[in-house]
Amino acid sequence: MAEPATPPGASGTSEASAPPVSSGAPGPSVSSSGPSGSSGSSVPSGPPAQVTTEPGATPAAVVSPSASGSLPAALLQYRVAGKTDVGLLRESNEDSILIGDLDRARVIDLDGGVLSTMSGARGPLLLVCDGMGGVAGGEVASELGIRITWRELSASPGSSDPEVFARLLRRAVRIANAEIHGVGKRDAGLRGMGTTLTAAAVAGSRLVVATVGDSRAYVLRGDRLVQVSRDQSLASALAAAGHPADLFEASGAILQALGVTPDCDPSLSVIDLRRGDRVLLCSDGLYNLLGEGAIGTILGDQRGPSDAVRLLVEGARAAGGSDNISALVLEVDGERFAEPQDGDLPRFREFDPQREGDPALTSTSHVARRLAARIGLASDATEAAIPVTGQHLVARRPAHRPLAGAELEESPARAHLASRSSRWTVLLAVVVLLAIVGAMALR
Repeated sequence: MAEPATPPGASGTSEASAPPVSSGAPGPSVSSSGPSGSSGSSVPSGPPAQVTTEPGATPAAVVSPSASGSLPAALLQYRVAGKTDVGLLRESNEDSILIGDLDRARVIDLDGGVLSTMSGARGPLLLVCDGMGGVAGGEVASELGIRITWRELSASPGSSDPEVFARLLRRAVRIANAEIHGVGKRDAGLRGMGTTLTAAAVAGSRLVVATVGDSRAYVLRGDRLVQVSRDQSLASALAAAGHPADLFEASGAILQALGVTPDCDPSLSVIDLRRGDRVLLCSDGLYNLLGEGAIGTILGDQRGPSDAVRLLVEGARAAGGSDNISALVLEVDGERFAEPQDGDLPRFREFDPQREGDPALTSTSHVARRLAARIGLASDATEAAIPVTGQHLVARRPAHRPLAGAELEESPARAHLASRSSRWTVLLAVVVLLAIVGAMALR
C-alpha cells in the first residue's frame, strides 16, 4: 500500500539498521553513568553482521565465529527482522527499535533483508520503545532507551545462564531509566518525557524479556500465540482488580515508564523456547489495531520474518494506522532447542532477581501488582518492591493507599493521560476512582 510522505525530522519506516531508530531528531549524547556506575561508552560501531536478502525463499545459514574466533558447541541459528512506521495520523514517529548481536557487540544492519546466522552464547537482542511526552520528548526518550540499554548489555560479560542474564538486563534498563530522567531534569524542553521499553534476548534455550510500560512480547508455537509479557497499564490494573476495563476507556494510560521517576521496576520474564518458535516484540500501535487473532495468523504464515513484519505493519495501517507501529520478529532454530510436543505451550513466568532457581519464577506478575497498588487498585496485599541494591528489604507500602501529592503528579499514567486532550474522560475516571478507594480506606 502507498506510504505517506515522511514529515521533516521523522524517519518514517525502516528495517532494523545501525541504529534502526525511528525518531529523526538526534537526541542528547549518552555519556553519564547510571546507578551501577556504567562507563557511558557510545553505541558500538563496526561492520554489520552477515546478511542474506529474502526474495521469498529461506536463505542458507551462514556460520559465523564468536568474538573469540571459535565456534560454540550449542549454536543458535536465527532469522530476525524489524520495522517501524509512523502510521497514518501521527506527524512523527516516537517509536524506536534496535536489533543487535550481543556476541559481536554490533547492531545488526538488515539492509532490507533477513539475517541467517549461527551465533554464540547470547545471539540477538531485540528492543522496542514507545515514547511519550510530546513530539520532541517522546522521540528523544525512546531513542535514548534503546541506545543506553544496548550500550550496557553489549559491554556486559556474556552468559548463557538465564538468571544471570536477566539481572544484567534489569541493570541495563535501570541505568537507561536514570539517564533519561537526568536528561529530562537538565533540559526544560524535555522535562516529563518517558518511554515504554520491551527487550528480549536468548540465554541458553530460554527467552529473557524485560518490560516497562505496555509494549508487548509474544511467542508463537505452532498455531498458538501467547503473550509472554504483562502490560503495566491502567486498563490491565483495572481488569485485574475486577473492574471491567472497557467501562473506563483507559487505553494508553500506563503505570510506569522509563525516565519519569529516578528509578523503575522492570518486570523480567523467562520463557522456555522450542525449535521453530517465533518471537514478536511490538508497540501498542500494532496490537491495539490488529488484535491477537490477526497477529497469530500473520506470524503463523510460512514466509520469513521480513515478510511477517511487513505484513504486520501493513495490517495495522489498513486497520486505521492511528498510532506509530513497530514490530520485530525473531525465529529460532538449532540443536540447543528441544522439538515442540503436543500441548507444550509457551507460558509467562516472572523472574524475581532476589531469588534463585525455581522459587524465583512465578506465573503472577508481582511488578504489575505493586504498580497497581501504588494507585490503590490492589485486590490483596502485595510483596515489597525489589530494593535498588537487591540486598536489603524495604518498607512495604499499604496495599490500598492511593497516591498523594507529588507522587500522583509523577505518575506516568497521569502524565500520559494529561498529554492527550482527547483522554480527559480517562483522567476524570482515575481521579474519581482514587477518591472512592481513598474514602473506603479511611473507614
